[in-house]
Amino acid sequence: QDAQSLHGDIPQKQREVTLKGFRNGVFEVLIATNVAARGLDIPEVDLVIQCSPPKDVDSYIHRSGRTGRAGRTGICICLFQRREEDLLKQVEHKAGITFKRVGVPSATDVIKASSNDAKKLLEAIPPSAVDYFRKSAQELIDEKGAVAALAAALAHISGASYIQQRSLLNSTAGFVTMVLKCSIEMRTMSYAWRGLKEQLGEEVDAKVSAMRFLKGKTGVCFDIPVGELSNIQEQWRDTRRWQLSVAKELPELEEYPQEAGRGFSRFGNGRQGDGGFKRNNWFKNGNQG
Repeated sequence: QDAQSLHGDIPQKQREVTLKGFRNGVFEVLIATNVAARGLDIPEVDLVIQCSPPKDVDSYIHRSGRTGRAGRTGICICLFQRREEDLLKQVEHKAGITFKRVGVPSATDVIKASSNDAKKLLEAIPPSAVDYFRKSAQELIDEKGAVAALAAALAHISGASYIQQRSLLNSTAGFVTMVLKCSIEMRTMSYAWRGLKEQLGEEVDAKVSAMRFLKGKTGVCFDIPVGELSNIQEQWRDTRRWQLSVAKELPELEEYPQEAGRGFSRFGNGRQGDGGFKRNNWFKNGNQG
């Protein structure tokens, strides 16, 4: 998308030209430092993305306040690393707001959004231009079939020639996040490991990484390599005690891991017990009214 930047090293005259262009819709994305956090009343800003949490609550309020003005609603997303989570808790406490924590978009989410954009692009093509491609389109339909041909065209328009699954826990490429729910509250994560090994064998220990308790300790979520997903799904059978599924979104997690040792993993398979976390890029998303 078209974008312009705004920061303190830009001359005042150029700042005014940039702000006027953004206000009038000449471009849709403004990338700015805190120089744009205060004193700007620009209507119809739908989204604010903060690339890291501010160190003071006022800065967060001013940044997020660029959206949701004049009675409108807007969305503010704050990207953060695990070591910055205390900054967000401070904002929640002092500002009296509650963030919704979400993971990175799944491959399915990306495909859905991309295909919707591609359909809009197709709708904008004038009929006069379409006529030039009817012969090629018919050849593709004869060769591939109508649905397959159109799906390939949508994939190309979307730039989705290669889709890579990522962990919802930490955005690591090549991993899929699983949720293992339990019918009772678990005291230790070792209980979840026993439940997995009963059906998947001892070798599952080397496949599972980044295990975390679900909120309330009625289950865990963890990552597995994408290549192991079909094997695990074939071996696994849900029981009254255990239900295993692929996470469609990041579930609500226990705020802090309570188990050291065998359960909580910094280095992948749960053998290190200092309560750390291996890969930890997270997102937070809150509504501004």
